[in-house]
Amino acid sequence: NNAFFISAAGGNILIQANDYTIGIKTSCPANIEEEGVTVIAAPQLQSTIRMMPAGDITMEKGDHENLVSFQSGSYVSKFPTRDQVEFPDVQEMDHRNHCLVKCRDFADMVSLVSFAAANDKQKPIFSGILFEVTKNTFTMAATNTHRLAAKEITLDEEAAAEGRFIVPAGILSDVSRILPLDDDKAQVEISWSKNHVAFTFGDTYFIASLVNGEYPDYHRIIPTHFDARAEVNLKDFEEAVRFVSPISRDMSYQTINFHFEGDTLEIFEEDPDIGKADTSIPVKLEGDNISLTFNCNYIEDILKHSKGDVIILNLQKAGPIVIEQEEDKSYSYMLTPMRGRKY
Repeated sequence: NNAFFISAAGGNILIQANDYTIGIKTSCPANIEEEGVTVIAAPQLQSTIRMMPAGDITMEKGDHENLVSFQSGSYVSKFPTRDQVEFPDVQEMDHRNHCLVKCRDFADMVSLVSFAAANDKQKPIFSGILFEVTKNTFTMAATNTHRLAAKEITLDEEAAAEGRFIVPAGILSDVSRILPLDDDKAQVEISWSKNHVAFTFGDTYFIASLVNGEYPDYHRIIPTHFDARAEVNLKDFEEAVRFVSPISRDMSYQTINFHFEGDTLEIFEEDPDIGKADTSIPVKLEGDNISLTFNCNYIEDILKHSKGDVIILNLQKAGPIVIEQEEDKSYSYMLTPMRGRKY
C-alpha cells in the first residue's frame, strides 16, 4: 500500500511495510534526538533514499507538520505523512515450525530453481516454488509442467518440524536481494504455518502469504530408467546451442534438434523461410542412438545455470530428458521433448 511505518525509540529506527500479502520489518541503530512514530505514504521513498549520497541521513518531523524531511548534505526530500491507525502492524507468527539455512545456500537455490516456475497466473500453484523440509534436508522445486528444476541441500542443524508448502516465486527474489550474502556464516530462519511463510535474518523479518493448493509429487514423475546416457563438454554444448539458437528463436515453436549417434551429438534447426544452422560436437554416449527436439529457451536456461566441465544428459526415446551436473548431484533439471521433424 506504499506506506512505511517508522518509529524512533531506544537508539533504534524500526521500519515496517505491509500490504497484507507481504509484510516486512527491519531495524538499525540511530542517534535519536527525540522519540516518535510516523507513517509515510510515498512509493518514491525507497528510491529517493537510495539516491542520496553515502553517509548519515537526518530524518525530521515537526510536531504539527504533516511532512517528514530527509537530508544528506545538500540533498533534501520531503514526504507526506498518514494517520497511524491506517497502518496494519506486521505481526510475527509462531516460530515453532522452522529450519535454518545458510543465506548463501538459500540465494543459490532460488537462482537454480525459480526460473523453471510458470509465469502464467492461470496456474497459481505452478507460479510458486515448492519447499520441502525433512529432518535433515531442505529442497526447492519448480515446474511449469513442461520442465522441472529441483535442488536439495543437507541442513547443518535438524529442522524443528517437517513441512511442504508453496511460496510465491516473486517473494523469493525479494528475499534473496536483501539477504546478507557477504557473510559466510549468516543464516536465514524459515518458519511456516498453514497460510504463511516467514524469513528471519539479522534484524529483518519478512512474512508472506503462501500459495493455496496441493503441489504434485514431482519425485514420481522424474524417470529412473533411461535408454541412453550422454556426457558432453559444457563449453562445447553452450557454443553449439548458441550457434543454432538464432534460427530457433525466429521460428514459431522455437525448437532445437539433438541427434545422438555414436560419439557425436548433432545440434541443428532449419526453416525454409528463415534458414538453417547445423553443428556437431563430441559426446560420450552409452546406450541407443536417439533423436529429440526441445524448446531452445529451456535448453539455454539450464546452460546458464550449469557449472563445471561436463554435464550429463539422461535420455529416453519417448520421454523427458534429465540433465545432471557433474559437480552437483543434488541439482536436477527435467525437460519434456517437443514434436520435431522425423529424420
